[in-house]
Amino acid sequence: MTSTHNPQANGIQPGMDVICADGVVRGQVLGVAEPYFQMSDPVDNRAHHVPLSVVAHVDTQVHLKLTYQELINML
Repeated sequence: MTSTHNPQANGIQPGMDVICADGVVRGQVLGVAEPYFQMSDPVDNRAHHVPLSVVAHVDTQVHLKLTYQELINML
């Protein structure tokens, strides 16, 4: 059986900060449900599903390929 695991999901854990490409901290990870991760949004107090394809890299935070405005437009 072929795995459909998305490599961008590696290391993403609940509670990690989500950082936009322009340095804006946008929220925190709630969980991963491929092909998305779910993040809290402190601006509208809602949970949003963000495609894993927009993740640039993961260290102690989730860094996105999108700027703050690009992410807002997507949500």
